[in-house]
Amino acid sequence: MTFEFRSLRLPEDTELLHSWIATEHAAFWGMPHATATEIESAYAELLGTPRYQVLLGVEHQAARFLVELYDPLASPLAGAYRHVPGDLGLHFLAPATTAPEAGFTNRALSAAVEQGFADPRVQRIIVEPDLRNKSIQALNASVGFRPCGPVRLVEANGGTKHALLSIITRADFEQATGTVPTGTVLSPERWERANRHVLAKALGEFSHERLLEPAEHGERSYSLHKDGHRYRFTAGRYRMNHWLVQPQSIRHERWADGSWQPAPVDVLDFVTLYRSELTLGEAQLPTYLEELSSTLSSHCYKQLQASHSSAQLARFAGTAAQSFQRIEAAMTEGHPCFVANNGRMGLGRTDYLRYAPETGTALRLGWVAAHRSRAHFSSVDTLDYEGLLAAELGSAERARLERTLQRSLDGTGGDPADYILLPVHPWQWENRLSITFANDIAARQLIWLGASADHYQPQQSIRTFFNVDHPERHYVKTAMSILNMGFMRGLSAEYMKATPAINQWLGELFEKDPVLSTQPVELLREIAAVGYRNPQFEAATDASAAQRKMLAALWRESPIGTLAEGERLATMASLLHVDDQGRSFAAALIRGSGLDAGQWLATYLDAYLVPLVHCLAAYDLVFMPHGENVILVLKDGAVQRVLLKDLGEEIAVLSDRVELPEEVRRVRTGGDPVLSIFTDVFDSFFRFLAPLLDAEKVLGEDDFWRIVSERLLAYRSGHPDFAEDFDRLVLFAQDFPLSCLNRLQLRNNQQMLNLADQSGGLLYAGDLENPLASALVAME
Repeated sequence: MTFEFRSLRLPEDTELLHSWIATEHAAFWGMPHATATEIESAYAELLGTPRYQVLLGVEHQAARFLVELYDPLASPLAGAYRHVPGDLGLHFLAPATTAPEAGFTNRALSAAVEQGFADPRVQRIIVEPDLRNKSIQALNASVGFRPCGPVRLVEANGGTKHALLSIITRADFEQATGTVPTGTVLSPERWERANRHVLAKALGEFSHERLLEPAEHGERSYSLHKDGHRYRFTAGRYRMNHWLVQPQSIRHERWADGSWQPAPVDVLDFVTLYRSELTLGEAQLPTYLEELSSTLSSHCYKQLQASHSSAQLARFAGTAAQSFQRIEAAMTEGHPCFVANNGRMGLGRTDYLRYAPETGTALRLGWVAAHRSRAHFSSVDTLDYEGLLAAELGSAERARLERTLQRSLDGTGGDPADYILLPVHPWQWENRLSITFANDIAARQLIWLGASADHYQPQQSIRTFFNVDHPERHYVKTAMSILNMGFMRGLSAEYMKATPAINQWLGELFEKDPVLSTQPVELLREIAAVGYRNPQFEAATDASAAQRKMLAALWRESPIGTLAEGERLATMASLLHVDDQGRSFAAALIRGSGLDAGQWLATYLDAYLVPLVHCLAAYDLVFMPHGENVILVLKDGAVQRVLLKDLGEEIAVLSDRVELPEEVRRVRTGGDPVLSIFTDVFDSFFRFLAPLLDAEKVLGEDDFWRIVSERLLAYRSGHPDFAEDFDRLVLFAQDFPLSCLNRLQLRNNQQMLNLADQSGGLLYAGDLENPLASALVAME
């Protein structure tokens, strides 16, 4: 018979608890001489504690053991270990019996762990038995708990407990006991909600890109018909042909027996049905369906972990670094334009929990030593290799890494001075480098040195990491050979070579420019990089091959050191975040700022849009200014300034107007400069932001675009020296080309664009009406 669980009932269970706890057997429970009244009082307090369960394991209608399940962040464990969303604390007590049953405690603890994992939100269970309690430590190990090391816990009564922290994952439990936990994020209810969410986005974005043409049936009502299938839905229509489809309104029906019959809402079925309209060929369709499946799965996880409302996030609890990373992990959507935006092909279930940004997991990066004959270090002029390592590694860690390197070279004649140290993503080492570059490892061209001392949290771009132990230290960006949104997320050694020089040139331009040097905009420079080249794969491939992008790293300045008192951080992508109640983070910031919505928007535009337009007007210099590449510095919810990042690979100079140093000339490309505003800002970001504010009645869409127009015209009038250059951009033209991002992914989800000629590979679908043109007319 399996155990059942029931909640503790007081005072009914008081005598039972007293007989179990006030004993020498339960001495480590801390109440060996307590009275029944004292025990009842203690457990009454626990039962009144939020997110605290006290359960009795029942067999044959008799209570056999005690289990407490609790939130580690509301316990002495808070701050004592590296917490991960989805952690659950567990206390277990099996009382002494006169006739102990062989294997009982193992069965009971297994049942308790299984009960904890029955909640699909729980990904790890934490125990912290007293260091002296060797029997419970052995019991924990028998069901799959892995010791992490001793911790010192300060308990509620002020006492100190020296404990052994141990953690078990679902996979650990299954491997140790053969029991598969029942709780899963992929429940039918969450799967349907995910399908509705992604299909709503597909209907909206594919209609926006004119791949689909829904029929209109009165106000806000639309439908699509094909091959005996009908999809009906309601949608708001906004400027630039933006569709805001309501997920719960979607109805899928099949024609059968002379009438329309209800059918499941399944985005994979929808894409397969409309594959010709979506231009998906036979080779592309299966991979695209895989990316959609991954996107759906991640959405199910995000539903479970959506524990903070937009209003709570906007209150910025904790330090600047803590609140910044809480917001980063809370994002639920990914890129606003792409439908299959969480493909991450190559990651398994356990990999997802360890490395996906929405899990909020902090991890240790790996370190390798790369021989200088194949590795190249570059940096800005004010930094060298030794200076970088001194800033990024403590002396003890540097010594540890160098000792490991020396041991690996003992007896080989190798010299540690011939190696460069660089960080590597642990997934990349385990799944790609250790196999693909096995020749390099055997020849001591690459040497594994172990994990970093510091913990890093993955950002929305998944391969970029923020140091959570020392937030003032640099970001680290690594190579990760997974497929996501039409690109393998590697890192080119060739591109890394010039990256610091590009950042140095750009930083100097911003410092010298009379407008940019006074605007509320700054750069987070990529100040150093290492790239590793494998000559065998380079001889066998062209420059775009994934094998040339397997091992490189760069260091980017942290925003923490730029902050003044009271300032907080959020990626611009977070403005588009919508919580499970349908409320946006942008609206929460505006409400909390105390500013009029128009004033808030104008301040944001002056920090974000105006500097971008000036760079265009003055230098034909363009950025890739999407939400994840921009960090907002906020105070009391209002934008103080903007930090631009991801510069080395994503800036371009589109003409010969600017003289470039030889080492950075790769940034000179062709292309239409105004598309960086129309496509990257208006169509890819403001198209989403304006409807969110409109829907929450914070700021009407017409007012949004009027204020955008006013700030651009204010820039023109305030800087007459650049008025002619501004006019040449024709930002108030009647329309502009519709550049289609999903069409690129649908065409080639292995590599959407050639990075050396991005503009040459773009796909267009007619024109979009420019909202600035109508706003200008309304202002006259």
